[in-house]
Amino acid sequence: MYWKKITVGATKDTYDALEILLWDLGAVSVTVTDASDNPIFEPPPGETPLWSDIDVCGLFEQDLDHEQLESQIKDLGFRVLFSEDLGDRPWEREWLSEFGPMQFGRRLWVVPDGLAVEDPNAVVVDLDPGLAFGTGTHATTRLCLEWLDSQVLEGKRVIDYGSGSGILGIAALRLGADEVWAVDNDPQALDSTRNNAMKNRVEERLRVCSPDGLDIDDADIVIANILAQPLIELAGLLVSLLKENGDLLLSGILVSQESWVESAYVEQVSFVQRRNDDGWSCLQARK
Repeated sequence: MYWKKITVGATKDTYDALEILLWDLGAVSVTVTDASDNPIFEPPPGETPLWSDIDVCGLFEQDLDHEQLESQIKDLGFRVLFSEDLGDRPWEREWLSEFGPMQFGRRLWVVPDGLAVEDPNAVVVDLDPGLAFGTGTHATTRLCLEWLDSQVLEGKRVIDYGSGSGILGIAALRLGADEVWAVDNDPQALDSTRNNAMKNRVEERLRVCSPDGLDIDDADIVIANILAQPLIELAGLLVSLLKENGDLLLSGILVSQESWVESAYVEQVSFVQRRNDDGWSCLQARK
């Protein structure tokens, strides 16, 4: 069976009206993608935010009058960007077509469902891209994953503070860590972490909690991939979670904010490494 996909330009303010129109015209699916390059990080629970400028794709059966469809869309003030003929495929996972396995460092891979890597030495994290902050596609997460891949994690206790999707903690467990505490103040992030841990069969070594439920002070590694301001506000707490000679990994920092963040920690830890990617910085310190 063949289909026609019509892509229409819209904004978050006009999306609702356009979605209703596409369904009314006979669409069998409606999908939304970012029209530019503005990543959305972790949304509040129950919310599904949209980018400012979006591309909305309606999928229609081939036997409909597509010229008339496009005319009706244009008559209501929307801009048809392009249309194309498509063969049949598993549409429920079509949105993943732009994502493939991603390698971080020497061994670590993040792989969407249904895909695989041929490297027999690969350490695989099974995780679909999504809204949760941390799916490997953003520079802040890449920097943390590459660092984890470079470490010897066997026997280590790790805290992933601000876990989002849980990707960093799950990666640490897949790379051999004994135990990971995934901490987030967002119930949606904690649910995402639990689900992803079960998918990767590491849930027995994972502890998931809100900040109030964290009561340890002897972690070998603390990772906080959040943003500069909360990193500064949490400086005392994050350092207190580490044992002596433990490693602190701070990410989510613009390169221009490095010295600002460092100044909040410099009396408590020694910075040993700074790595940059696409305008973002990742700082490693030791207690």
